[in-house]
Amino acid sequence: MADDAAARMENNNNNINNNNNNLVGPIPPQISPQPSRQCLTWNRVESSGVPPPRSGAASIVVKGKLYVFGGYGGGTGRLDDFYSYDFESNEWQEVHVLSEYRPGCRENNGVVISDSSSEIYLFGGYNGNSWLNDLWKFDIETKCWTCIQESSDPFPADDDTDAAVGDVMMGPVQPPVKGKIPCRRFGYVSVVHRGKFILFGGFDGSRWLSDMHIFVFETRTWTEVQPKGNAPSARSCPAWAKDDTHLWIHGGYDGVDRKADFFAFDLTTYTWTEIPCLGRPPPPRYFHSCCLYGNKLYVYGGYSGSERLGDMYCFDYDTNHWSQVDCNHGEVPSGRSSLVAQVHNNYLYIFGGYNGSNVLNDFYKFRLKTIGVPPPALVADFRRLMNDSTLADVCFLVENKEVYAHRAILAIRSEYFRVMLCGGMRESSTIPGAISSQPIELPDVSHAVFHKVLEFLYTDTCEGVSLETGIHLLVASELFMLDRLKALCEEFIRRDINVENVVGILVASYRHNAEALKDIALEFILRHLTDPTVMAGLSDLRVEPDLLLEIIRRSTQNNGPNNGHQEGASLVARFGSSSPLR
Repeated sequence: MADDAAARMENNNNNINNNNNNLVGPIPPQISPQPSRQCLTWNRVESSGVPPPRSGAASIVVKGKLYVFGGYGGGTGRLDDFYSYDFESNEWQEVHVLSEYRPGCRENNGVVISDSSSEIYLFGGYNGNSWLNDLWKFDIETKCWTCIQESSDPFPADDDTDAAVGDVMMGPVQPPVKGKIPCRRFGYVSVVHRGKFILFGGFDGSRWLSDMHIFVFETRTWTEVQPKGNAPSARSCPAWAKDDTHLWIHGGYDGVDRKADFFAFDLTTYTWTEIPCLGRPPPPRYFHSCCLYGNKLYVYGGYSGSERLGDMYCFDYDTNHWSQVDCNHGEVPSGRSSLVAQVHNNYLYIFGGYNGSNVLNDFYKFRLKTIGVPPPALVADFRRLMNDSTLADVCFLVENKEVYAHRAILAIRSEYFRVMLCGGMRESSTIPGAISSQPIELPDVSHAVFHKVLEFLYTDTCEGVSLETGIHLLVASELFMLDRLKALCEEFIRRDINVENVVGILVASYRHNAEALKDIALEFILRHLTDPTVMAGLSDLRVEPDLLLEIIRRSTQNNGPNNGHQEGASLVARFGSSSPLR
């Protein structure tokens, strides 16, 4: 019967996420394309004094302790017990309340912490017979409950004046609250911010709500707020979290559909913003948990309408993307809804909930802090070896400047240097580990270009290559038999082709067998044959008549026999008797 009751309660929306964290988090982010991933481990927490099973309990972390109030205990019905868990001692204890009065049994309400972290506030919920809208304060230092506002008449008169209160006083008389009290409800969102208790949505027994109310503690006044922006639709049982400036809400249920949308509420401007669900967002759910850790928001568990979930998703405020967290390692808890979920230090702690069969009181923690792996440093380390005489074992003389290098790196990266340094040539006769007394002279390359060759050999890249350097580097890549560097040079040069340099690039690519670059230059020339600068530059092709002949041939093919022959004849006439066609 207890299990059936719990299932019936959830299916009738009598559970709520209660994880209204008060952790400091980030402001709305800029969008960036790459989601994050992590793979961490669950551990079961074995502790003393564990509370009885429950779902829909209210919870908050304050000063190193997890406080848990009430909930639904299955066969024991709704609960009014109050427990704390000390993270340092790993012990649960029932909170010793010193006041005569305390909140009654309830579930699916939230508790929030004051700005000073010395008071806990509790609002509303469901006691098994009716929905509630009373407001309570618990002082952590004095361990006393105070009733700020009793539950109002469930059928109040249509009156916007001072709030109506019930007939039974719950403790010492308090000054009456002002304004219009929010209707009874559970499954709402609540936070405290700068002396104000803020309430959104929920379910009142017949309606799913989207109203928003603020209670100012100093003046004891309720005000219904009309927020700006794109507000969430009516719903109950979403997951939520709060940082210094924003309230974040995910999912929920509106009586028809489970939700997967995601909203931010600016606590200063009272403006809602719907956040695009980029990456891999959580599927629709309610009765789930939502916690902040660093620059990320974590969603865990809940109810999809067909199963209790045990999956976890992460929203990264730096990238504005969702990703699924691999949380299937270690002592993995069963899927569940209506759980307690809070963050302390580097861990997400979950307690209790409902798994579809049983109300639970098991306790787990999940490490949120990933292992800090430093970024790759191999390329940077190898770059520092360039022209460093400390560990070098070979020296070159380029334009009368000494350049230091390492035989092993050069030999493994270039067939040219392997033969030079290891293949029986005079340059290879040096004792291993020692630098030859006579540097190896390289007369066919400039110092600047050879430095770029070394950069490629040590890092597989070249940075900051200009057009002029790129052409000389193309020649060097041919000399040193470096096909990848040659292709990189072709790409560097291609980006800077224009009518003034295209003929020179064509000649260089032709002489050094850079076929891809040669084809690009030829196509550029054919597209700009009518340009006077290109035509003037073609006079340089008298020294490479085969190139001019190829231009004429391609022009004929591209433009058809009539126009092509006319352009070919024009080129022949342009270059006179020195043309290869004469």
